[in-house]
Amino acid sequence: MTKRQRRVFEGNGLAVQLTYYGPATQMAPHSHDYHQVSFLLAGAIAERHGGRERVADQPSVGVKPAGLDHGNGYGRDGALILAVNLDPGRAEASAFGGDWDWSPGSAGVSPVPLIALIRDGGRDAEAAVWDLLALSQRRHRNHGPVPGWLDRVRDRLGDPDDDAGIAEMAREADIHRVHLSRCFTGHFSIPPSLYRVRCRVARAMGAIARGASLSAAAAEAGFADQAHLSRQIKRETGYTPSRFRDLLAAA
Repeated sequence: MTKRQRRVFEGNGLAVQLTYYGPATQMAPHSHDYHQVSFLLAGAIAERHGGRERVADQPSVGVKPAGLDHGNGYGRDGALILAVNLDPGRAEASAFGGDWDWSPGSAGVSPVPLIALIRDGGRDAEAAVWDLLALSQRRHRNHGPVPGWLDRVRDRLGDPDDDAGIAEMAREADIHRVHLSRCFTGHFSIPPSLYRVRCRVARAMGAIARGASLSAAAAEAGFADQAHLSRQIKRETGYTPSRFRDLLAAA
């Protein structure tokens, strides 16, 4: 086995694929007609371009603009890589058409919860893809004043009656979608798509605490269905909704 690959998201000029490369796999020089942002989740990669080599053997982020000629080699234990492919024709793609690079992942912010949202599909998947892309550009926590437009975005994300997409909020604020994610994560230490989901989880848990059925709590909080609610509550708290309800009943 040299490679196993699974497409986990596709739509609107975006595609996300998870690939396992077997031990010591080599790929001849090649290029893509899309920008690619890659997240090394496990293993190691050595990537070559223009007589230079980048080596990553810890959680890292790689960025390649469309048309860049490169070859790859994978470590003795192989490599697990999540790649986001972005159509250069999309207006937002300008933020990812720069230099080739591999660098350590952003400290303190794991891509794993975003990957889980993407894998689950549904209404939050595309927003999570953009937040994952923005996470690849994150540098440092911003300790300065929170801009007014960003405060309004946060308020809207927590508003159960505001169903606007994050891209729509960015357009209304006249802000690049990726810049919104980068600023949001920099100020609040969480990507906006995850923030919205966590607000929904809190809303659902409040409904469960009031005695609502799990299906009613899911609908009230804006989840696609009860199964989606159950996955998110367990992911955020470690408890299934039914276990959470039992704990409340015993209190």
